[in-house]
Amino acid sequence: MAGEETIAALAAIWDECSSSARWPALLPELRQLVDQFQQSADEDTRAEIAMRITDLLLDTDPDLYQKLITMRKAMRAGEAHNRFSTRGMPSDAELSAAWQEIRTREASIHGESITTGNITGTGIAIGQGAQATVHQHFYEPRFTRHTDISCPRRAQVNSRVTVTVALTMQPQPESVACEAIEVFEGKVKVRIDAPGFEPLSPLEQTIIVERDDDSAPVVFHLKARETGPHEIAIQFWQRGNLIATVVAPIEVLEVEPVFAPALIPKTPVSPRMADVTPPDLTLVVFRDPAGRMQFTLHRDNVTLCYAEQTLRHPPDALLNALFDELHLLQRGTDSANRRRGSSLLTAEQVERRIRNLGYKLWDDLIPPELKLYYARERHQWQSAIAAGQRWSLLVQSNEPDIPWELVRPYSDGPDCWEEDFWCQTFHFARWLLKRPDSPESVVPLPRLRLRTLAAVVPTCYPELKAVPEEHKLLRDLIARYCLTDRSPQRATEAEVIALLETGGFDWLHVITHGDFFAQSALHSSAIGLDDNQWLASSAITGLRIRSALRNHRPAIILNACHVGREQPSLSGAAGWVTQFVGSGAGMMIAPLWSVNDEFAFRFSEVFYTALLNPDRPATVAEAMWQARNAIRQPDDPTWLAYSLFAHPNARVEVQPLQA
Repeated sequence: MAGEETIAALAAIWDECSSSARWPALLPELRQLVDQFQQSADEDTRAEIAMRITDLLLDTDPDLYQKLITMRKAMRAGEAHNRFSTRGMPSDAELSAAWQEIRTREASIHGESITTGNITGTGIAIGQGAQATVHQHFYEPRFTRHTDISCPRRAQVNSRVTVTVALTMQPQPESVACEAIEVFEGKVKVRIDAPGFEPLSPLEQTIIVERDDDSAPVVFHLKARETGPHEIAIQFWQRGNLIATVVAPIEVLEVEPVFAPALIPKTPVSPRMADVTPPDLTLVVFRDPAGRMQFTLHRDNVTLCYAEQTLRHPPDALLNALFDELHLLQRGTDSANRRRGSSLLTAEQVERRIRNLGYKLWDDLIPPELKLYYARERHQWQSAIAAGQRWSLLVQSNEPDIPWELVRPYSDGPDCWEEDFWCQTFHFARWLLKRPDSPESVVPLPRLRLRTLAAVVPTCYPELKAVPEEHKLLRDLIARYCLTDRSPQRATEAEVIALLETGGFDWLHVITHGDFFAQSALHSSAIGLDDNQWLASSAITGLRIRSALRNHRPAIILNACHVGREQPSLSGAAGWVTQFVGSGAGMMIAPLWSVNDEFAFRFSEVFYTALLNPDRPATVAEAMWQARNAIRQPDDPTWLAYSLFAHPNARVEVQPLQA
């Protein structure tokens, strides 16, 4: 309902407006905006015009504005009005008839001389009479709103499931998820992703946030297709960025269930997300417990492609084999040749095998519909590359284990083509929508603060020859930018845990050994510390550590092998990425397999140089891209090892210590 309530309320109070001293000046502008609204079929345009009307009244005649808001609330409450024959909102036909009557009467009073302006293809007026500047401050304010969501916890197979979503000024006690959030005035896109359900209504609708009123609810209808546990993802988008995702668990039964409302998790929405340039492309991948995967590709608040597929087998075996193969390729062999005592592979053979792994991910994970869309539209980002620019791609998923950056698209059809890995074609980043063992979701930070830096550097690994240079790089950053040094005196388990529990750092950089435990049910990897101790990923838990991560939202770089890699465990939350990002870290970089320590140092050196360039500071994804390229070798996959979890267009704000 993109603004219809505002137009109906304006029609209802129209007769009272003539008593306003400002009415002669308001009349032509309001009539013009109403005409634009009725001539436009585009939902976003109609919503913006309705916002222009409310802002025009607020700025010009606050008394009329209050009458409009009061009437709109009354109509939502189902109250009657003498202009319309029905209670509450009139039908489209009745509303059109009411405006035709108003126009006829105004023409008889004022003639046809009322300014109507010019109408563009988008329905927005241009020209001398258009009043194009009425709404220029429309996007600036921020407002606290409360989620008002209803959804059943259980449903019968083949029955209709209704999900309603609204944002209200005051908490609604009957809401199953009443969370206070901050949003900008204007449009918030709400999208439903529901694997295992058939959509009976559009999956994407618009909520209008107004400064002095609740939003009208948007209603989604779904049909339950399969029995078993499911999850419905409710996404909130503003200005092209995915700012929050709520996951509603729902169980579909064979028999009619006793009604129970869904427990929808808290939804932290970052108001600053709308301040950052959105990614050129955002791919949301939602995988439910039954292995169903939904892929939704977005650009500029528009859904470009939607596709579903069910994995025949869990991806764990494929991913473990892929990482093992990459580990072998670093040493010049592969799983086929190692067992036969063959000679080392040539650089060309290693490079070909690395490409084949990227093809395998494209073949097995990407659904056919998305492949077709990708092939049809790829000329856009390829043209940008040819012009010296590069698009950004953010993959947001509810699982941390699939290395989406390694996907290498290709087609063997009539128009044969292939691209580089996604992390090379795009300024690429990933994000984890939520921890597998927690209902709460987090969003990436659009701006990363660098004021306090903590370097964790064990000194008991002399075989890591490049570690002293990388440590010096961090000390130089602290001195050059007058940062507060929160590094522990020694990188022992006790000091590192104390650092994590107290927080107080914006940036954590760890340089050490890492290891991966493929069969552990408790933790998936560990990092080496002083005194020959190892800190497991499962240690990143408990109230103090998670609260510190949630409150400070630090950036974290783990420059150690294997630590970015995930392994399913009993809790489903064993890895460093899940523990840090899922608990609130604003950015994280970690390698997925073994890395050469000289390459690791070079990677850090180029990354920080690009990120903190005084003339043209790079975004985190651009700095990541430059660092990858700096260590790229045709016969070594190390350059592909690093994984970035962040908003691709996030930048760093250096805040030096005040003297």
